[in-house]
Amino acid sequence: MWTDLRQNIEVIRLDKNIPEEKFKPVDTLSWQEIQQKIISTFCHIDSHKDNPNWLWENFKLDTYSVRLERNFPFDSFLQFTDNSETVWLLINDTHNERTKFWLYEGQIKPVVFVLNQSVASEVYIVSKKYDWLLCINHHDFLIATGLYMPGKLKQLEKQTILPLSKDR
Repeated sequence: MWTDLRQNIEVIRLDKNIPEEKFKPVDTLSWQEIQQKIISTFCHIDSHKDNPNWLWENFKLDTYSVRLERNFPFDSFLQFTDNSETVWLLINDTHNERTKFWLYEGQIKPVVFVLNQSVASEVYIVSKKYDWLLCINHHDFLIATGLYMPGKLKQLEKQTILPLSKDR
């Protein structure tokens, strides 16, 4: 059901007393415009009616990806941004071949904390300037696109800082 994931995240936010200035859902007046800006900036989409289930299959900018050894190690996101940076969080929620994206705004540490406590399986972290996007998909790949993030992921891979799969 559509609301299960969103309710799960709201319970975590309230239960852990995470203040709205650190993590909150995007209001209903803004979410569609922000989501469309994310999709049009990073994906090949002919029409806003054709939004894909999996954004990562449609990236139009250079990308770099690595396979992670653990299921959904969201703490990997902490290695890419300053802890005080506020980002967009786009969470894929798919039921019966239909997809909805839930949109949040928050600082990276609370975002990662909530993700680690939630049932989310495919997420996108996006610069509020729409400069870059990071994704962990349901195949446990960390994908970077946009300005400088593919290079940063490649550099972190060389330093073996990320929890990479041994069978890549």
